[in-house]
Amino acid sequence: MPADAVNYKFLAEELNAILSGGRIDKIVMSDKTSLMIFVRAKGETRNLLITASTSPRCYLSEKRISSTETPLSFCLHLRRHIGGGIIESVESQPFERILVFRITARGDLGEEYKRILIVEIMGKYSNVVVTDENFRITEALKHVPLDESRPIMPGIEYKFPNDEKPFPTDDNANEIFSLHKDCPATLVKHLKGMASSTAKEIIMLTSNTNFAKSAQEFLSLPINPVVYYDNEKPIDFSFRPYASKTEEYKVFPSISKAMDEYYLTLTANSSTDALSVYVKRVLTSSLEKQRKKLGAFIRDFENAKDYENERILGELITANLYKINRGDTYLIADNWYDGTEIKILLTESTPQEDASKHFKRYQKKKRTISSLETQIEQTNVAIDYLESIETALSLCQNEDDVREIENELEETGYLVKQKSKRKVVVSEPRKFDVDGFEVLIGKSNVQNDRITKEARGDDLWLHTQGFHGSHVIVKTRGKEVPYSTIIKVAGLTAFFSKARLSESVPVDYTKAKNVHKKRGAVPGKVDYFGAKTVYVKPTPPTNKD
Repeated sequence: MPADAVNYKFLAEELNAILSGGRIDKIVMSDKTSLMIFVRAKGETRNLLITASTSPRCYLSEKRISSTETPLSFCLHLRRHIGGGIIESVESQPFERILVFRITARGDLGEEYKRILIVEIMGKYSNVVVTDENFRITEALKHVPLDESRPIMPGIEYKFPNDEKPFPTDDNANEIFSLHKDCPATLVKHLKGMASSTAKEIIMLTSNTNFAKSAQEFLSLPINPVVYYDNEKPIDFSFRPYASKTEEYKVFPSISKAMDEYYLTLTANSSTDALSVYVKRVLTSSLEKQRKKLGAFIRDFENAKDYENERILGELITANLYKINRGDTYLIADNWYDGTEIKILLTESTPQEDASKHFKRYQKKKRTISSLETQIEQTNVAIDYLESIETALSLCQNEDDVREIENELEETGYLVKQKSKRKVVVSEPRKFDVDGFEVLIGKSNVQNDRITKEARGDDLWLHTQGFHGSHVIVKTRGKEVPYSTIIKVAGLTAFFSKARLSESVPVDYTKAKNVHKKRGAVPGKVDYFGAKTVYVKPTPPTNKD
């Protein structure tokens, strides 16, 4: 991806033209790695997005980010030191993905002072650093210990990276080019500030061995920002069209707008994937714990289910006390319960103590059986519930869907609630039109409960028989639903279930008034009666409201 120093050089020029002279109105942070600075410049409020997360970036975004409920310490530092300040200039460090914002701010008594905001776009080492006018660090988003090669800590002097590689525009770049001109990916390892796609573009412009001159000419080309697409999905961007790229592209009025188009799609997908992986990991861990607990309960149950035998042994010893002599290690007695002869080991000091031992074991095992029956039932319910969430997660289509499931796990205690978490957007159920009937399909257990509760008594309710899946409601509006329509909706019901890959799936349907939820039941768990069953092949949706 060409989000390299070359593109950030032109972005710095763009930001300088737009933001210089602008006043910093507001600063917010949505999490520990992302912040937004609202700048009032040239009669308009600009949203400067800075993030040092998985996809680090810095540009003017059309979209605003939300603030944490409690301001983070770095956010408070920024507000104190640069809040209300004037951005004097924006520049880039030569052939580095580093933007330098020079800011004039005022103290509590109106005194003027200088601050420098440094944004490092350097992969996992990305950072945001605040310094005074002499580059002495006042605070940083990420602290780097003093024992590292390039420490970043409050109170020490900030130093720009120095890897001693030559610039692509330096004369000695020609010698490196002659050795690696057939491999742009290797060339970028020996020159500073280029992605392989940029190196490939400069190579195409190099008619002779003077790579440095070609690089200089390339950097003097006019800006014409573009985003490249593959099947209408943004896959890349650059400050101007690259002749070496064959994908379709669209021209944008600024680099920031091009980056906004690219990153909004990228982050939407990546954040959804990351959140899904996180929720999936929590689900997998919770299921593993519940299944391990169930296995232990079953083993204990098997060991305790012979409790009646302990009572019989105690009774037989008591009934045969007259036969037992001091020092006997066992008793041969007639078992009047099954008519057999039984040998009972005697391990205590007296026969009475042996009998008491068996009676105590009987009482303990009996209590254990009673307790384990309840615990096994509760654990099976928990496993069934988590498996239903697992199915719902596999059917999620966007971040809001996943966050609704995350919120459900928090409400049910499987996830710890985040104090500074942004507000969950409650998603709507899937809506389809089938033969003129509105069909609602739940995306989570909580949503399943909601659409079932809100359904009218004569609406149809469908669910796969014996498989986890969505609750489905057909809004009848007092009309009779044809059997052919029921079959179509049943196909959708099977598709949005764990049995979506099966050839024939049983789907139950009944009127919504026949569906009831027991008090205290887990989300999505209902009882129903009067249902009929159809066997259908899972059918993906063809039209959506």
